[in-house]
Amino acid sequence: MEKKNAYRLLAGIIVIGSIWGMLECILGSIKFSGTLEAFPMGALLGGFVGLGLMSFSRRMFQVRWMQLGMAVVAGILRFWAPVGTCVICSALAIVAEGLVFELIFNRPTFNIANRGWTTQRSSIMTLGFLGVVAGFTIYFTGYVFTQIMTPVITTGIFTPANFIAVLPLIYGKSFFAAALGALALPIAVLAKVPSINLQNIPNKHYYGTASSISVMCWVVVFAFYYL
Repeated sequence: MEKKNAYRLLAGIIVIGSIWGMLECILGSIKFSGTLEAFPMGALLGGFVGLGLMSFSRRMFQVRWMQLGMAVVAGILRFWAPVGTCVICSALAIVAEGLVFELIFNRPTFNIANRGWTTQRSSIMTLGFLGVVAGFTIYFTGYVFTQIMTPVITTGIFTPANFIAVLPLIYGKSFFAAALGALALPIAVLAKVPSINLQNIPNKHYYGTASSISVMCWVVVFAFYYL
């Protein structure tokens, strides 16, 4: 990859990762009441927000492993914000979700950056089914990863009995992520967006815009939780 393209890719990773991290922090702080009190916000963040942003960026940049980089940036921002009872759990889950996305969509069979997709019903149904599988797998694996790694990192002790006891809860929440993935993937892949050739955007505009948005995301999170 040329140095110029590498820098542009890095800027894209940082800006989209920062947007993802900001949404994780802000939306992750929302608490429902009443009948929606038990709704797993993590399923919305992983199955819709995370999967949607990763899919859209894969379609736009068409670069493998970019999404894992985005997840690392989002995870760092999420770790920086004191949201919820287990900050390190959420940060680890985001990174794990990025890795699982790469393992699924790096396969030629699931190349969502392929311009051959259309808005035909068959394509929508195929993407919807793939979204179900991806949403479930991404969220489930991320959740399992945190249940294993968080106690190892924080206390140095992993208790299999505690992990087994929480598995039914993980399975149940993962079905919400699967349903949301069925919406996120078709929207991200089939949405009509202006055709933009990133290589033709002047450096000062590209890097200026990317830097401004990235800084804004971090400032918003800082202001929301520390001021």
